[in-house]
Amino acid sequence: MAMTSAVDTKLLLTLEFPPDNITRDKARSFVQKELVNGMILPSIVLGEFLKIAGSKIGIQGAIRTINVLKERGAKVKSIDEELALGAGRLLLKHRDVPFADSLVAAFASIGTVDYILSDDPHFTALGIRTKWL
Repeated sequence: MAMTSAVDTKLLLTLEFPPDNITRDKARSFVQKELVNGMILPSIVLGEFLKIAGSKIGIQGAIRTINVLKERGAKVKSIDEELALGAGRLLLKHRDVPFADSLVAAFASIGTVDYILSDDPHFTALGIRTKWL
């Protein structure tokens, strides 16, 4: 069964460091709804999140955030050959998109998920459906 969504780093950062209480509540509610439908945590997103959040809340704090999502049903998926080739195909047409974004977008372009949980304009430029708070 295909999962519905893949998480972009922006969502994890918004969950961990919301700019205000309203955004915090929206992000939590949004994630809860998406978990019910099936959510993938791309392995590259975990690395990006650890790099950014780990410098602010420590490695254990960042890993705790990831583990809570896993405990609630999110599935980690590593970048495999099919995803890497999908990302490369996207980059052939959109050379200015960051490589990490193309890898996340590949989850949707090859049909592993229906959309990406992000408001990053790179996904729209790649023709990938997104969903946000």
